[in-house]
Amino acid sequence: MEEYHKSSGLDGKFNPLDELQIDVKDFVISAVKNQAIIIDTRRADHYADAAIPGSINIGLNGTFTSCLTAVIPNLNQPILLVCDDGTAIDVLIKLSRAGFNNCIGVLLGGFNTWLDSGRPITKTSRIVNDEFLKMIKEQDTVLIDVRHKRDYQSNHIKGAKHLSLHELNTEAKAMDKEARYILYCVNGYRSMIAASILKGHNVIDVRDLIGGINALKDPKAA
Repeated sequence: MEEYHKSSGLDGKFNPLDELQIDVKDFVISAVKNQAIIIDTRRADHYADAAIPGSINIGLNGTFTSCLTAVIPNLNQPILLVCDDGTAIDVLIKLSRAGFNNCIGVLLGGFNTWLDSGRPITKTSRIVNDEFLKMIKEQDTVLIDVRHKRDYQSNHIKGAKHLSLHELNTEAKAMDKEARYILYCVNGYRSMIAASILKGHNVIDVRDLIGGINALKDPKAA
């Protein structure tokens, strides 16, 4: 199956993988030239440790397609991919089935080739239960809930503002770049997507709650 897709694509809706794979230099050139969005499909914890500045983390291990369409409403948006070994074909199929047929490149060798090139990286701070409960009580902290609206309306942490993934790109432009933002969702998947979007808008202090609200020992304590 993989060889079939490598050689002929999926019903002609995306180019063969070997034609899409590009080295770091061409990846950077293509990003600038085409105003492409870089989607990093690695797990949230790997993305947090090190990532390409400006990239958006939408992990393949979660609700990839629904989050992708929320973050990128334009189906014609040029997209560049950073994938773990052996996952690029799966990502391309998901993109194509969702209507995204403008993937213009896949980083050859994955994120490790970016690291090896010595180019800049970004890291995302992640916090756990006790640190979270302490920080949200501090005056300079802005708490953002990125769960579905219905979940927020049903129950949320006191003082939290709701923002959907769809709203973040617009709202981030007006955010205080010097404030501290703490993001949470159900399990930590959507909040890392949100964190990567804010960091792409030069919001400096962004923290992600590991495991989301499900990981809090006592949610009522918040």
